[in-house]
Amino acid sequence: MIQEVSLSDSQIRFKSKSITSKPEKNEESEILPNTLNTRILQKLDKTESAIIEYPVKGLRGDVNSDFYEFLSMGIIPYCIGSGMFIAMFNLLHKHLTPKASLTGKKMGLGVLFYGLGKTLSGDLVTRPVNWFTGVDIELPYKNIYCTLPTKPGAEADVDHKHQQRKVYDSIEFFRKDLIEKHPEYGKAYYDSIAKKIGLGENLNDSVTETTPIIQSIVASTKTAKSLSTYAWAAVGVGLAVQNCWADFFKAFSERPKYISKEGENLFSKMGGKLKNTGKNTYNLTKTFVKTFGKACKTMWTGEPNNKGFMKHAGKAGIILTALLTLASTANVIYRARHMGKLANKDLIDKTEESTVI
Repeated sequence: MIQEVSLSDSQIRFKSKSITSKPEKNEESEILPNTLNTRILQKLDKTESAIIEYPVKGLRGDVNSDFYEFLSMGIIPYCIGSGMFIAMFNLLHKHLTPKASLTGKKMGLGVLFYGLGKTLSGDLVTRPVNWFTGVDIELPYKNIYCTLPTKPGAEADVDHKHQQRKVYDSIEFFRKDLIEKHPEYGKAYYDSIAKKIGLGENLNDSVTETTPIIQSIVASTKTAKSLSTYAWAAVGVGLAVQNCWADFFKAFSERPKYISKEGENLFSKMGGKLKNTGKNTYNLTKTFVKTFGKACKTMWTGEPNNKGFMKHAGKAGIILTALLTLASTANVIYRARHMGKLANKDLIDKTEESTVI
């Protein structure tokens, strides 16, 4: 039996809440120029947020925390682990033998060279792929979004927040909307890719027809980049363990220190210290560059006392890493062009409105 239901006594209420004022600047997500300056600023901004902002939001259970922020916090264990690894030997260097102390310093240098090798070598893959296919997987953009209310009944926050992201962060759902509305990209971006990979020109819908090939390029490029960067990171560690770095560490420990004169005033002391610091920085930089060149040469030729495999291990590592980078990059370009040509063969002449079969 169906009974009548009354809502007259229920506590359901509908209320319109006023929201905070709109932001002064109407910002929107936009593609940024892929320059060294942009990449450095993005990296610094992302690292600062990952260390200061994102952990606090996550531990509080903030509804605005997302998977992007979780992945960004991967920099924290890397920094902590690197610092612990460097400090493990160097904080105890006074209690270790000179050889053990030198080993600890080289380990610390190896951590730095590992990070530099991994970061700087990415362009060896992504740049050639961009030149030959038109797809730049490192294309950066600034993602603008509005946060959700953090508590039930709270007012909506329309203040703009931002995330430093890349257009191809998602392979399946890359930001086509940003590409299409950008004045320097638009449909011409996809037309250029179609032409470079041999898919054809004057396509009716270059966006749709290039999308699956672009997704394949992005996936294979990311794989090639990972393989290459970790290999070059290993080369960086190999450079750091060369014996010639003892000269640099000796120069650093024996750098002259400023000794103030009797009766010298504060401004004179500050000037003397600044002058001494500048001189030390110049000399140590010069010594570092010189030692780095020696390390590269020694890694290639091998230490004079080494024999057999150890004599040629460094050279073999550099050659294999270079070949891995070259082969993986060439594979991405070849696959992209092969897919383009195969797709082009299956197409009827798109410049004609109709075709007689």
